[in-house]
Amino acid sequence: MLMPQAPTQLLTIHQTGQSIPTSASPTLSPLNSTSPPSTQTDPSLTDNPEYLSQLLKDKRQLAAVPNMFMHIERLLDQEINKVRVNLFNLSTRPKMELPEPNGEKKIFQEKVFIPVQQHPEV
Repeated sequence: MLMPQAPTQLLTIHQTGQSIPTSASPTLSPLNSTSPPSTQTDPSLTDNPEYLSQLLKDKRQLAAVPNMFMHIERLLDQEINKVRVNLFNLSTRPKMELPEPNGEKKIFQEKVFIPVQQHPEV
């Protein structure tokens, strides 16, 4: 059986300890299709070891309450992986290019006998 909810009153508590009653239905800002500025960070700030260590510290703190913040854990793992790739990217080496093959293709085949009695796990 569903019970009607009693009207609620929200309070806003300031740092001074003063509580101010607010309306029961707070106004919400409309959603925008643009991404928030917090996701568009400067790469020079995010691609450093201090940022990675802070992310790992945050992950350890979240590990204290497992399965409570699954989405935050997933987003944190994604950010850690992104920073690791950016930090330890080995793209500074020149890409190795092999010469074009010449001649005809050949397929070689050889039978290898394994003594099953001596090596049964193979």
